[in-house]
Amino acid sequence: MKRWVLVSARTGRPRRLLPVLVVVAGLAGVFGVGAVLASDPVAYGVPFWPFADSVDLAEQQLMTFVADAARNGLPVGGSDVEVTARSESRGNTFLTLRLRVDGETRCREAILGAPGFSSRRVNC
Repeated sequence: MKRWVLVSARTGRPRRLLPVLVVVAGLAGVFGVGAVLASDPVAYGVPFWPFADSVDLAEQQLMTFVADAARNGLPVGGSDVEVTARSESRGNTFLTLRLRVDGETRCREAILGAPGFSSRRVNC
């Protein structure tokens, strides 16, 4: 008489698979964060390689000039900076800027208020 027996062997694959999944998830997270930071490195405060290029660095310098001028009550506009809209509300100043940076035109919305100066890239 034949006897059939189910043999179950334990392998270490689940233990080997977990570190691989952690590394893959970590790399995906790093690339995801890098993609977000590269979308607007000036606003996120990372205007350096690998997130920013030379145009982003020049834009950061212009935005530093704009922030200093706005904080000190000086005129913000200049040869490379055009203020297209300006409004004030509750102690905050809202600016829409058109920047000419290294042959490109970029637009930003900026807020100058109690917490500081922040901006974001918008379509022109």
